[in-house]
Amino acid sequence: EREKQMPPQWQLVGLELSLPDIEKLYSSVGLPPVLPIEACRTSRPVHRRGRQVGYITSSTFSPILKSAIALATVEGSAGEPGTGLEVEFTIEHVHHKIPATVVERPFFDPPRKRS
Repeated sequence: EREKQMPPQWQLVGLELSLPDIEKLYSSVGLPPVLPIEACRTSRPVHRRGRQVGYITSSTFSPILKSAIALATVEGSAGEPGTGLEVEFTIEHVHHKIPATVVERPFFDPPRKRS
């Protein structure tokens, strides 16, 4: 009963990664932006205010949403929808941080699928 009263220590959240920032990073090294359609299962750190608060478990580009999305396990305090986070993103073996926003899951929930 006591555990039910406490906020969760960790939670699985949806993230929307900043596509313009990804494009800028690729452009800065002279490459066209290439986002794989298949899911990437590489774990990547998630930061908030310079401190690691979790990690991405999988990510992909969603052609339906026209957005780069990810699932991440983060500390409970960082899991509120709308929370701004930073995700480690590697291009040409160099680690960068790009903005990400916690979003509601499921990512795509059209009314026609709810009935």
